[in-house]
Amino acid sequence: MGDGTYTVTRTADTAFARDTEKMTAKAKEDAAHFCAAQGKELKVLDVVVDKPFYATGYASAKVVFRAVNPGEADLPSAPAPVAGARYAAPVAVAVAQKQATDDLYNQLMKLDDLRKKGILTDEEFQAEKKKILSHSN
Repeated sequence: MGDGTYTVTRTADTAFARDTEKMTAKAKEDAAHFCAAQGKELKVLDVVVDKPFYATGYASAKVVFRAVNPGEADLPSAPAPVAGARYAAPVAVAVAQKQATDDLYNQLMKLDDLRKKGILTDEEFQAEKKKILSHSN
């Protein structure tokens, strides 16, 4: 990711696997092994869990971390956000918004595919679509 920041993502093997806690633990373990191999310590910056609507996507857990020198893991990575303050991260925000839009689009397309295959009725499709769209706001 740059700036000495890395990510490890663990994704479910099937659309039915939903244990994101286990995926998170495995991603943290992988990150710790990566850091140890470099003689560094793991500093977790963020954990992002994605658990899409059942059978419309694969659950995943992403750990954002830094490999820091021993003893640095206790130092804060960035100042705490101040309410109402604006931070200059337009590229990161744009990337996150594009990913969110892509995820939303993919969820809706998978849902529509289930409807077209007759797995969901039109009423079920509309209800699930409404759920997906309400979570995106």
